[in-house]
Amino acid sequence: MKRHENPAELSSGTDTAFYSLDISPAANRIRGYKSGILIFDSSQCLLMNETHHDPVYYVPKSDINMSLLTLSEFRTFCPFKGNASHWSLELDGQITPNIAWSYESPLKDAEPIKGYLAFYDLSLDQMYIDDDLTNPQDHDAPSGTDYSLTEWLAQGRWSNDNSMMLTRQLVDRLLAIGFPIMRLNVAIRQLHPLIAGESYLWQRETDTVVTNQMFHENATSTQYLQSPLKLVTEGLGGIRQKLTADQTEFDFPIMKDLRDQGATDYVAFPLIFSDGHIHNLTLTSDAPDGFSTSHLGQIYEALPMISRLYEVHKLKANAKSLLQSYLGKSAGDKVLSGLTKRGDGGTIEAAILYCDLVNSTLLTETLGQEAYLDLLNSFFDAVAQAVYANHGDILKFIGDAVLAIFPIEDSSNKSRREACISAAKATKEISHNIALSPFSDNLASKTGLHFGQVRYGNIGSEQRLDFTVIGSAANEVARITDICSTLGETALVSEQIAGDLSSGLKSAGKFNLKGFHKERELFSFDPDKFEP
Repeated sequence: MKRHENPAELSSGTDTAFYSLDISPAANRIRGYKSGILIFDSSQCLLMNETHHDPVYYVPKSDINMSLLTLSEFRTFCPFKGNASHWSLELDGQITPNIAWSYESPLKDAEPIKGYLAFYDLSLDQMYIDDDLTNPQDHDAPSGTDYSLTEWLAQGRWSNDNSMMLTRQLVDRLLAIGFPIMRLNVAIRQLHPLIAGESYLWQRETDTVVTNQMFHENATSTQYLQSPLKLVTEGLGGIRQKLTADQTEFDFPIMKDLRDQGATDYVAFPLIFSDGHIHNLTLTSDAPDGFSTSHLGQIYEALPMISRLYEVHKLKANAKSLLQSYLGKSAGDKVLSGLTKRGDGGTIEAAILYCDLVNSTLLTETLGQEAYLDLLNSFFDAVAQAVYANHGDILKFIGDAVLAIFPIEDSSNKSRREACISAAKATKEISHNIALSPFSDNLASKTGLHFGQVRYGNIGSEQRLDFTVIGSAANEVARITDICSTLGETALVSEQIAGDLSSGLKSAGKFNLKGFHKERELFSFDPDKFEP
């Protein structure tokens, strides 16, 4: 087997092969079929072994039915082998795009494969190595379980969308390479207004990964304060405890619980993120001898890579939760999806709710700032719970008022009537929630409802943007709410909303709204008499 050296090694003047391409003649006859048609048959293949990759057979063009293949425009690029051209296959008018690749002008290390093609395994129906039929579906899987944990991570064998999926794959990998684990838990602190942290717990008994949340008030609970995670998070290192020892150095409640379940060994590792914050990975074994030094050594060496993967998911989760907390769920999701420039957005139709706290100036003066802040937050809770329960989205808190929308583009509100009813139900629930508030004696609200077309997107300066709604309908709903004070009403709705409601309504007359020329008929809305 001829070894082709890495250019980086040549320039460094060392013989150490940190990364290499090994290309040698294959000792096998290789055949590939698609739809029962022989695509290639060769005993002259070259076998490439590249660091951190599965072996690849390169077939000479002379042994391929090249009349079935057409060079495509698709290209991929490799810093070790060069620029890869791709080939599409046509059989009976059916095209399989980019079934194979080749290096027409390879770099020096890959010169032996010039004039050869390699086929994507999953694009073939059958492949024979000598007379043995192989399953192409297996060729993208790890070729055995002899990779260390660090090699598995470095190869990118994992693929995941979130921390739960990463935990599942980490567990599967540890089991595949012989780790005697009965329990694995990853605890990650979160940047969230309600949640202090999340954990991803796997137990062999159920063989599932379960997500648990710890709220901020639990961060001072006895359960947390008497856990090994607190010590690890404080930067005191990893904790190891043989649970079968007659005398144990640590006497945490979790260890007693695990011992009662038959556990023999417990270890907690720190996951150190790039911001310096420390999170936790814990492993528990029930094997007679627990974990070996080799087992824990593999974990220890892989900790920086494991930390980076969980950190990526944490940053994504933090970005989503913060955007949703500060912009609202719908607006936050839109910004995350790429609507980040001034002017990004679109025109939507929505039922619009504007709810204002009554007598806020007097309350500020009589209660004092701290007590008023508690009251104001209780008011916002009452409104937010009602809006979210009815598939609406709060866009902003404007001083002591709340602006929310119930868009008909939302899958939960499939029609104009459903959006209007949702807004009316939210208004009814606001009154109910205020009545249950500990500040109910001082709390009163006025609400305006309107339906119309608004621009929903980014506005502002080049340096400071806001994702909100603008337009005549958004201004009208605030003016409608102002009329509540004049008439002594709790809630008023426009005729655009009234047309879709069947109860709780009474005409309040026609009014000139401030800033608008045409009179609008408004309807008093009694939430207690409204029935959806």
